[in-house]
This record gives sequence, structure tokens and C-alpha cells, in this order.
Amino acid sequence: MFVAAIAGTLALAACSPPQNAESEAAKAEASAPVAEAATPAAKPIDALTGLKIVGYGPTTAKASTASDARVDVWATADRSLEGYQASLWLNGQQLENAAVSGVTATGTLPASLLATPGTYPLEIRIGENGELLTSEKVDFVIE
Repeated sequence: MFVAAIAGTLALAACSPPQNAESEAAKAEASAPVAEAATPAAKPIDALTGLKIVGYGPTTAKASTASDARVDVWATADRSLEGYQASLWLNGQQLENAAVSGVTATGTLPASLLATPGTYPLEIRIGENGELLTSEKVDFVIE
């Protein structure tokens, strides 16, 4: 039985097409690690030095203790924010749902920021945690 198994294996090997250099090269290429796509170069942060908010809205919001209270806010910068990790911050807290389009940054005030009336600084910050650059501040009023 063992002899029959070996004979069958040899017969199958004899029927297989011969390996050539081209098919070997294709196999080697297919198994080679794929190079990662080039990461675009980061934009220089110096280009945003002196960043200013030139418009924003709303400028006020009603204070609320409701746990589901939310207010969407936008701010327009004096230059493009495209390509930067920009987000809005109010009173030192990053707003939820950050988005950037051209010169405009948007975010949502969570209920925790709407609980206490007062005047708070609104700013655009650059960087994952807002650590790279901060715009000039504008006043946002919670009534």
C-alpha cells in the first residue's frame, strides 16, 4: 500500500507542468511584502501662526441642564484649515463631532458645557489634543 501511494505521488508529479522562471518570479512577487502608500507630508504649522477667528455662530446659547442638550457651533478662520487636524474648543474642552472644510471648523457643544451660564473662550486648536497651535480666542456666551 505504501508503495502504491509513492507511485501515485510520482505519477502526479510527472503530470504537473514544469516550473519556469517566469512563474517562479510571479510567485515571489505575489509573496513579497507590499510597500505602504506614501503618507502625504504634514503641512507646516508655522503657516497658521497668528490664526484668527473672523466669524462664528451662534454667538450665544441657552443654558440647559437637560442631558440631551446640544448646540452645533461653527467658526471661520482667516486662512484655510485643510490638511490640519483642527477642532473647536470651548473653555478648554474639545467640542464633539469636529469637522473642517476650507476655512470653517465645526463642532457640537455637549450638555456639560451648557449647564453653567457665563462667557467662555471659543478657539480653534491644531493637533490631536490641540497642543500644536491655538487661535486667538473669541467670547461665546451661555445665557
